[in-house]
Amino acid sequence: MSFFSSHYRLRVLFLFVGLLVSLLVVAQVTLKYRMLNGYALSDDAPLTKGKPTMFILDQADAFEKVFKPAQVGGKRPDVPNFARETAIGIVLPPSTKPPRVSISRVFVQDSVLNVRYIRIKDTTRNKTPLVTPVQPTLLLAIPAQKVLKTRLIENGKVIVTLRTKEEK
Repeated sequence: MSFFSSHYRLRVLFLFVGLLVSLLVVAQVTLKYRMLNGYALSDDAPLTKGKPTMFILDQADAFEKVFKPAQVGGKRPDVPNFARETAIGIVLPPSTKPPRVSISRVFVQDSVLNVRYIRIKDTTRNKTPLVTPVQPTLLLAIPAQKVLKTRLIENGKVIVTLRTKEEK
């Protein structure tokens, strides 16, 4: 009789642990994003010197203060729809050996927006560095979200955390 009761307890424990793990996985929502092309960083954008800077822009006027349309081959820039989207800008420090960067995942977990990107050294630039420094920039649009914090994660390490400003 004790064999069945211990076996039953073990089965209930595994069921409970499995249910708990499934709840943790469900609490994470992956967001679709689109890259915004055709923009350059404004000269008077407030940057953190020597570190990556993240901008969370949910209004057109704030967006226009930080990013301006780039003059590239007559192509029109991708315009974010601020009624439904929020723009996120990631700006890395200037370098004559700029890395390759790409967004790997954007998700919300426990009211925290997480933006993960991958930064890889560009080995072709080690032999021939650029003459003038370049400032790598990623600009993307996500569906508008109400979150408490936003985290910027580079290669698995949290490098910037911004708290959402309270609206008055």
